[in-house]
Amino acid sequence: MDTVTEHLTLDALWNSTAERIRTVSRPAYDTMFANVVPLSFDGTVLKLGVSDDFFSEILLNSYGTLLSDALKATAGKEISFQLETGYEAPVQKVSSSEKKSVVPSAAPTANQVLPEGCLSKNTFGNFVVGEENRYSFYCAQAVARKTAMYNPLYIYGGTGMGKTHLLQAVANDVIQRNPKAVIRYVPCETFLNAFVEASINKTHMEFRDYYRNVDFLLVDDVHILGGKSALQDEFFNTFNAIYGRGGQIILTSDKQPGEIKGLEARLVSRFQLGAVTQITSPTYETRLAILKLKQSTQSVKFPQWLIEFIAERVTSHIRALEGALMRMVSYCAAMNCSPEIITKEVAETLLGDILDSETAASRIDIDKILSVVADYYTLHVHDLVGTRRPKNIAEPRMVAMYLCRSLTGLSLKEVGSAFGGRNHTTVIHAVKTVEEMMKKDDLFQRSISVLKRKIGSAS
Repeated sequence: MDTVTEHLTLDALWNSTAERIRTVSRPAYDTMFANVVPLSFDGTVLKLGVSDDFFSEILLNSYGTLLSDALKATAGKEISFQLETGYEAPVQKVSSSEKKSVVPSAAPTANQVLPEGCLSKNTFGNFVVGEENRYSFYCAQAVARKTAMYNPLYIYGGTGMGKTHLLQAVANDVIQRNPKAVIRYVPCETFLNAFVEASINKTHMEFRDYYRNVDFLLVDDVHILGGKSALQDEFFNTFNAIYGRGGQIILTSDKQPGEIKGLEARLVSRFQLGAVTQITSPTYETRLAILKLKQSTQSVKFPQWLIEFIAERVTSHIRALEGALMRMVSYCAAMNCSPEIITKEVAETLLGDILDSETAASRIDIDKILSVVADYYTLHVHDLVGTRRPKNIAEPRMVAMYLCRSLTGLSLKEVGSAFGGRNHTTVIHAVKTVEEMMKKDDLFQRSISVLKRKIGSAS
């Protein structure tokens, strides 16, 4: 270790490097480096913690040179860096003070007119951030505030995961900061209907002027374009017109661009020009945070055990979660009763159909994960859920448990039950083992990423 670096502690090296990055590019710092966790420094290699593969890939591809140059300027020599996933910087949490500063007024002023179809309540401030949606959130926020360029930003995930909330949060945020911004928010089906109407009425020029002369085009459910050649041609030209003049495009879908059946290759390539991010099912922690946020605005306050019960049992998507809570609120209002009198048995009866559908949906998700993992490791599903424990089965079984826990949001007990009735400690051990293996083995980590993509494409 030379004289320049021998006195540099981990904190000193990282703080100085981060400050250099902030000076050179504040947007890069705010978007990426503020969320990096310094782990260790041995004089030649700096280890940095990031939350997942998506973050790691963007940092390496887009900001790797910036980081290397800043490290060299700080240390006076070349310093290599390594990224490890599974870490979360404290600044990534959305604090109550941040929420207050971001949430626009419930009713926009005369100079702050929201785009048609957007709700003022859907803001960044009341979007609950969890591991499953973090980078979609940060990319959307960065695009709205022009601290990073992801054009287009393409967000995909299942129904009720918060994609529309993020689109409308962008509109709210942009209008809050620039009331003169021209924003169009449109479900793709509405775009289709408007296009058909313009074709019938020969008003193509008005249609194109409305959708193309904008600063932001926000389109929900673009998978509807699949198989509609005339509509795709119109959307292709609309995309090019906006993109060519520097306008921002944000799209949502239930599938990745390449998985939309009947979508032309030229649109697939354009949708992949910027950032493609995924939102998966909310974890237990996120579900609990969502319910607590909802409760903070409601006059009927339920006991903690009931909030935890709903978060534990309703796992598929946010809309089902909010629906379950509202059903409990409605019951108390209709019966004019105190929330404290509700028992577990009453809750199960009131939420019976929701809980039944959740159980069925969870079973489908587990079956899909087991099938994909079994195919990947050339095994049978019964090998994964059975009692045999040779290494060629034990490791894939732990991987399957990890994926069931991280992708479905099921409780430890529910995951264990799906694997031949194993207890929750077995699942905890499997999850921790896989997480440690991912940190130590890049090839294994890539295998997990491949499996996640395969599971997503099998939806």
